[in-house]
Amino acid sequence: MSLISNKVSRAILPASALIGLLVIVAYMAGMFDEVVTAGTKPIPQAYQGEEYVVSESAVVHHEVVNANVTAKVNTLVASRLLAQLKSLNVRAGQSVSAGELLAEIDDADLQARASQVKAQQDALAVQLKQARKQLERSETLQSQGLVAVNVVDEWRAKVNELQAQHQALAQQLEGALVALSDTQILAPIDGTVVERLQEPGAMLTPGTPIVALYNPAQLQVTAAVREQQASHLQLSEKLKIHIPASGMTQYATVSEIVPVADSNARRFMVKLDIELANNVKPGMYAQLYLPEKPRMHVLIPRQLIKRYGQLTMVEVVEQRQLHKRFIRLGQVIDNQVEVLAGLEAGEILAVR
Repeated sequence: MSLISNKVSRAILPASALIGLLVIVAYMAGMFDEVVTAGTKPIPQAYQGEEYVVSESAVVHHEVVNANVTAKVNTLVASRLLAQLKSLNVRAGQSVSAGELLAEIDDADLQARASQVKAQQDALAVQLKQARKQLERSETLQSQGLVAVNVVDEWRAKVNELQAQHQALAQQLEGALVALSDTQILAPIDGTVVERLQEPGAMLTPGTPIVALYNPAQLQVTAAVREQQASHLQLSEKLKIHIPASGMTQYATVSEIVPVADSNARRFMVKLDIELANNVKPGMYAQLYLPEKPRMHVLIPRQLIKRYGQLTMVEVVEQRQLHKRFIRLGQVIDNQVEVLAGLEAGEILAVR
């Protein structure tokens, strides 16, 4: 009995496979489709909705130029004395206020010099006081005819000499006190420390830089611009800039156009003042947008565009019927998009 069942099963399997294959072929041949009478087509309904007429508008394209953020005000704080750096109180990146103590220079020699001059001045003051008393006494005796005129003249000359010496010492003391004040290095501006250029213990000479500062409230964008573009720029003109690291986009004012910054590449250095912005620091990469001559392009509202993955399309109304058409887009301008290919002025789009 089992032998007969096995034979039946072997016979049914090929037959089932053949029947299934015939069904698939029949389906692909359209035998199960609804039969449409020859010469008749379904009539699509005419579009009755709102329409938008495509038109051209003047579009300003921009040439994007690589640029950098720089500090408009950079200051090197230097020593005025020949002495040793005693202490340095700031670090790179630290914010400082004008008048804040940045560093101190060893003032032992200057203190000794000031003390010496002060002592000489005090001693000379005593001599001058005695000479003036002696001059008064001589003048009194000379009026009584008790001393010669030349004695009075000698004491008058002595007083004048001591006065001159006293005045010279006063100037020396003033210079010593000024030098002592120079041992306190103060911040000349409100700013941020860029770099420590010396360390405590270093021997300084007049003019040796100690600290580099910049003012974060006064920043610029600098860019090398082709001479054809630079020739059209004007001072005080406002141009669009973008700083990717901070996400900032604003309009900056052209403040300088430096002639022939690179004679080989025929480029000019253009500097633009920017407003104070958060998280913007010197050295950041920036982009400068230089406007070109306006050109006529097709612009359509963004809401009329449909997207399928990476493809974009619109619905065009032709003879009251809707047709899908793929288009290639350009830049976004406010709430409109520039169409580079696929549409022409005068065509009608469906709004729905």
